Amino acid sequence: MKNKEQPLSVGYQKRRNKRMKKLICAGTLAMGLLLGACSEEMSNLSPQEILDQAVQETTTLQTYYGEYVMDIGDGQSSTVKEWVKDGKRRVELQGSDNEHIITVNDGQKIMMLDVDKNIVNQFDFSDESKPFVTPSLKEQATMMLNMIEDTHDIKVAGEEKIAGRDTYHIVATTEEKSLIGDLEVWVDKENWMVLKSITKSADLEMVSEYKVIDLSPTLEDELFVLDIPEGAVVEHQDTDITFEQVELEKVIEKLGTFLIFTDEDLTLETIQDYGSEKRPEFAFNYSKDGSNWLVLSILPKVQVDDEGSLGEEKITVRNIEGEQIEMGNFRLIQWSEDNLTYNVMIENPDTTFEEIYAYIEKMELVQ
Repeated sequence: MKNKEQPLSVGYQKRRNKRMKKLICAGTLAMGLLLGACSEEMSNLSPQEILDQAVQETTTLQTYYGEYVMDIGDGQSSTVKEWVKDGKRRVELQGSDNEHIITVNDGQKIMMLDVDKNIVNQFDFSDESKPFVTPSLKEQATMMLNMIEDTHDIKVAGEEKIAGRDTYHIVATTEEKSLIGDLEVWVDKENWMVLKSITKSADLEMVSEYKVIDLSPTLEDELFVLDIPEGAVVEHQDTDITFEQVELEKVIEKLGTFLIFTDEDLTLETIQDYGSEKRPEFAFNYSKDGSNWLVLSILPKVQVDDEGSLGEEKITVRNIEGEQIEMGNFRLIQWSEDNLTYNVMIENPDTTFEEIYAYIEKMELVQ
């Protein structure tokens, strides 16, 4: 039995779109501060060879200061200042909606100050969880390349100046449905730092661009210590994400009557609780013929807003309107029935939507 991380529900994802946009933009630029100096002349290499070599041969930038602007659509933009030194990072974000966030990572913990609310969130992380909390720039770049290499056509569109520096303009265009849409990056020809990026996914478009970049600043250690304001509330957050394995009786206690798969050829491996104090949510992990087959998550009915899209297709399931998403290897069916929202994520790449719908129609009530 595996204790594996589960997907967030589509409704929850949509409600987080605003914050996700900012994180994706910031992540794209941070990922792009990837690519330390490559000594070999790159002009004769293909776009994929450029990216592959940059990831393989780069050394991580140890120290820099930068200022960039993020435009996340809907009239929202943010100005970001960042200081990085020997694995430590300070980021100050000023949003167009008066949002002011200061984040300091000293290598052992992350402290995030919401200046307006005077609240500090502190995230302590162990050596084991550190790579997941603060992946290196090279690790971030490798993950991104792995995600787009089979789904995107990558080309060099030209050479341009960004923030006064010479860059290669690289365009990655989706060749099939993918959670990551079209991507454009402008990488510094000398040090392989991404100075500008445009990310498109479904109906979202995010643009980030450095206006100031200093690769040899003098940074004092005091920058990486958060000055906690008087009267601020400090809340400690757990970074070790685990999902408790539970029995069916607990799900019944929390949700009452609900639907599950009872077919003889499906095996219920585990039930996991990945809800919160305010909203219960449970994941049923099913296998078929000894292999992971699908994950069914159940939670109280989600009110989905119209902000943003994950490329969903409207469908009818169990005579109820629902949504179907197919983005690369990510495939999901969602619908709401009797005040509960059901998400079915297909894990077996050889299984079709039609097969899953046949099983969904035969689901039975548990009470």
